[in-house]
Amino acid sequence: MPKSVHVMIVEDERVIALHLRKQLEKLGYERTTAHSAGADALTAISLDPPDIILMDIRIDGDIDGIETAAGIPQDLMIPVIYLSAYSEDSTLARAKQTRPYGFLLKPFSERELHATIQMALERRKAEVALRETQQRLSLAMTAAQMSCWEIDVHTQEMQSAGIGHFGVRTDAETVTESLKTFLDRVVPEDRSTVEKAFNHAIEHGDFYDVVFKGINDHDEVRWIRARGKLFINEHLGTRRLVGMMQDITEQRKANEKLRDATTVYETTQDGILILDTDLNVTSANNAYYRITGKDAENTLNKPPYFIDENPDIPDFYHQLSETLRRTRHWQHDVEITDANGNELSLSIRIIAVENDAHELTHFVAVVTDRTAIRKAEQELRYLAQYDGLTGMPNRVLATDRLNRAVERCDLNNSMLACLFLDIDDFKNINDTLGHTAGDQVLLVAANRINAATSRFDTTARLGGDEFLIIRENIMDEADAAQLAQAILTELQRPFYIVGHEMTMSASIGIALYPADTSARQDLIRLADTAMYAAKKRGRRTYAFYQSEMTETATKYMTRSLELRRGLENNELVLHYQPKVDAMTGDLLGVEALLRWNHPQSGLIGPNEIIPVAEQSGLIIEVGDWVLREACAQAKRWQVELGKNIKIAVNVSVRQLKMPSFADAVRYALTAADLPAEYLELEITESMLQDEASMISMLHELRDVGVSLAIDDFGTGYSCLRSIKSLPIERIKIDRAFVKGLPDNNNDAALIEAMLAMAHALDLRVTAEGIETPEQCDFLRKMGCPEFQGFLFSKPVPAHEVFGEIRNEDQVS
Repeated sequence: MPKSVHVMIVEDERVIALHLRKQLEKLGYERTTAHSAGADALTAISLDPPDIILMDIRIDGDIDGIETAAGIPQDLMIPVIYLSAYSEDSTLARAKQTRPYGFLLKPFSERELHATIQMALERRKAEVALRETQQRLSLAMTAAQMSCWEIDVHTQEMQSAGIGHFGVRTDAETVTESLKTFLDRVVPEDRSTVEKAFNHAIEHGDFYDVVFKGINDHDEVRWIRARGKLFINEHLGTRRLVGMMQDITEQRKANEKLRDATTVYETTQDGILILDTDLNVTSANNAYYRITGKDAENTLNKPPYFIDENPDIPDFYHQLSETLRRTRHWQHDVEITDANGNELSLSIRIIAVENDAHELTHFVAVVTDRTAIRKAEQELRYLAQYDGLTGMPNRVLATDRLNRAVERCDLNNSMLACLFLDIDDFKNINDTLGHTAGDQVLLVAANRINAATSRFDTTARLGGDEFLIIRENIMDEADAAQLAQAILTELQRPFYIVGHEMTMSASIGIALYPADTSARQDLIRLADTAMYAAKKRGRRTYAFYQSEMTETATKYMTRSLELRRGLENNELVLHYQPKVDAMTGDLLGVEALLRWNHPQSGLIGPNEIIPVAEQSGLIIEVGDWVLREACAQAKRWQVELGKNIKIAVNVSVRQLKMPSFADAVRYALTAADLPAEYLELEITESMLQDEASMISMLHELRDVGVSLAIDDFGTGYSCLRSIKSLPIERIKIDRAFVKGLPDNNNDAALIEAMLAMAHALDLRVTAEGIETPEQCDFLRKMGCPEFQGFLFSKPVPAHEVFGEIRNEDQVS
C-alpha cells in the first residue's frame, strides 16, 4: 500500500479511534489522523485534505457525521466511508444524500475495512480522471463556443452542457429544459426551420445541420449552428437526438466582413494586386486587368509590369524595394502604356502587410487609373489659358505673355506694340443673323488676324469681339501702323456666312512700350482707350494712344459715376419747350427735355447727359425716369391748372429695342393716371432703318394709345414705304433746314417737299428751331401748321410753361 495515503478518522470514542488507527497501521496505512467532532474535522480538512475519511455517524459536537460529510467541499472529491452500528432506514436515507463511498456496520473485520478502503480509493481515482477529462472537454467546448445537448424524443426534454445553449443563465454544468422553452428562444422567422430539421432527423434518422438565430439572456441576437443525429436504444426503448450547438456569431461577422472585402476587391474601380515578399503578383482583381489590358497569364507570378517596364527612372526596382523596406509604404505616379499601346496615367500605392509578430507577409498594391483625370486636367489648363472658340490664347495667357515680352524689352532695350482690336458693329451681326453666325464671324476674324501676323507675334481673344496683338522688337510707330493696316486690310476681304456675302471691319488702338507707359499693367488699358478713339474717328481705322485720351476717358468715367448718383439723388429734372399753333400762337403741347442739376457744374443739358447715359448703360433707367416724370407732370397740369395738353418724350434706340418697352409706357401712364392720348413718343429716322426689329414695337406702342412722331426729320435715311406702313402721326422738320430760311432756296425747296409729302400722307408737321420772325413768317406762308423754337419759348421748368409763350404780336 502506498504510504502517501492519508486516512482521516472521525470517531467520538477514543478507544475505538485508537483501535482503528492500529488496524490501519497494520494494514499499511501509516498516515492517519483522528478527530472526535465534526467542526474540528472540517477545519482539518480545509488545512490538510485527506485522501479518504472513515466517518462515524454519532460524534461529538453540534453536527453529526452525516452533516459533517455534507459540509466537505465537493471539488475536493474526498471519499467518505460511514462506520456505524446503526442502519435504520432514516439514517441510511440521510447518509445516501451525501453519496458516500461505503457503509460498514460495526463490528467489521480488518479484511472488510481494507477492501472497502481500496475500492473507494480506486473509485476516487477513476472519478478524478473522469473529472479532468470532462474539464478538458468543457474548456475545449467553451473555446469553440459549443455545447453538447440531447433531446428525448418521447418526453421532449432537452439537456445541454456548455455555453452553446445561448439562453439560460445557470451555474449548473447541465441545463435541463423543455424543447418548447428552447424553441421560444429561437427568433420567430427561424423557428419553423429548426423544428423541420429536428423532425426530419427524427422521422428519417438522418444527420441534421441547421443554422438559426437565437436570443440570449442579454436580449442579444446570436447566430447558432446545431448539428447531430438520432440515436435509438432498442433495449431501453429510447430515442434521443444527440448533437452539438455552436455560437457562430463572430464567425458570421467575420464571414460577412470577408464577403464585403471580396465584393470590394472584385467591384472596385481601382486595380488591386496581392504581392508576395519578392513583389511577385499572387492575385489581381478584374479592375486591374481592365485598366492595364493584361491577362492572368502575363500578370501572375511575376512583378507588376509597371514596375518591370519603367525605363524612365534608373534602378527603379531597387528604389522601390528600398523604400518599402524602410517605410513599409510607397506611392508613385507612373506614365505608361497598356497592353494595347494606349497611354495610361496610373497612381500606384503599395503597402506592406505584417502578422502579429510584425513579420512581413505580403504587399497590397492599389492601382488607380488617372488617365481621364489627367486628360481633364490638361483640358482645364487649356481652357484656363486658351479661348474655347478660336483656340487663341485668352486674356490670362495673353497677359502673361505680355509681361514676359515687357521683360525681354527691358533686357534688350527694345520696343513692343500692343494692339487692341474690336470688330465694328459686331452686335448687329448677332442680333440679325444669330449667335451661331456671330461665332463664325469671330472664327474668320481670328484666322485672318493670325494670317496677317507672324508666328513670333502673340494673338489673343480677350472676350466677345475683342482681340489683342503683341509684337516685339518694332523700330518705331510706322512698324506698328503697318501691322495694324495689314490686319484691317485682311479683315475687309469679303466672306460668306449662312449664305450671305459679308465684309467686316475693325477699330484698332495701339499702345507702345515703353514710349506710352513704363507700367506693363497699363498697356492693354491704354490700347483699349486708343481703340475707342479709332471708333470715334469713323471706325475701319487705327489710332495711337495719346495722353489726352486718358483724360477724356477719366472725365467720362467720372461723369458716368456722377450721373448714377444724380439719378439716385433726384438731381435730374425736366424742362419743357412749348409747341404752338402757327396761325393763332395757342399752346398745342410741350416737348420734355432732360436737364441735370449737377452739384458742382450747375444745370447740364442733354448733349452732355445722353452720350454718357448711352455709353454707361444708364440710358434705360434715365429714359424710364423721363417717361414717368413727364406723364406725372402732364397729369398735374390737368388736375391743378385744368390744362389738357399733349406732352412729347424722346425715346432712345435702346429703349425701343427692349421687348418690354410697351409695357413700361403702359405702366408710366397707369401710374400717373394719364390717358394715352396725351403722350407722344418721338423717334429718330435712324431707328426706322432696322424695320424687322422696330415695326412690331411701334405697332405695340400705337396699340397702347400713344401717338408717334419722327424727330429731326430730313437728317437721316428714311424709306418712304416704311413711313407709309408705320403708325406715324407727325414729322418734325429738323432745325438744320429752318436755320437757312428765308434766304436759302435749297432749304426752302426741301421744306416745301416735306410739307407736300406730309399732306399727301396725312401726317401732321412741326417745324423746330424757329428763332426769328422772318423764319416764322416764311414757314406760315408755306403752310406749316405748328411751330417750336426759341422765338416762342426756351425750355423752361414746369411752373413757367404757361407764362412764357410770347403773344400774337410777337409770333406774327
